[in-house]
Amino acid sequence: MVLRFSATVQFMEDGRSRRNESFVELPARIANEYSTASWERVEGTINGHPFRAALESSSAGPICIRLNDAMIRGACVTAGDTAELILLGPEPEPQLPADLQSAFNASVAASKVWDSLNIHNRLDWIRWIAGAAKPETRARRISRTLDQLVEGKRRACCVNVYEYMLKRIADTA
Repeated sequence: MVLRFSATVQFMEDGRSRRNESFVELPARIANEYSTASWERVEGTINGHPFRAALESSSAGPICIRLNDAMIRGACVTAGDTAELILLGPEPEPQLPADLQSAFNASVAASKVWDSLNIHNRLDWIRWIAGAAKPETRARRISRTLDQLVEGKRRACCVNVYEYMLKRIADTA
């Protein structure tokens, strides 16, 4: 699911940290697609610039996306501007490819770490494995995945999440 909306970039002075913050509020129809957990991450674009960010909420306020400096520069926005946002909607629990499932069946230690990962980290590992062009590369990536999980590494390196995200957005246009 791809969610599209426009939002005004807002500016907030944070007196506690002496830092100024820019953010956008999610419209209710978009916010309702996500859980109320303030840590939930979203992937998408702002004015075509890809990003990953955590949703932020308070008990009294709307759900927002805080804009970091890279997002502001990439989107060419300042406070008061209207930005076009595209978010990838919440994804279901990823289905394990058969070869990865077989590998986990053979490695209880890696499987335990896998079960403790959040959905975004699981998706990154699966995307990294799926991005292999050759069967031998895929097999090597599965082997490395298990080794790295057993070593305690929770995040896949080298996965181009932005390429995946932009392709998914383009497929719905």
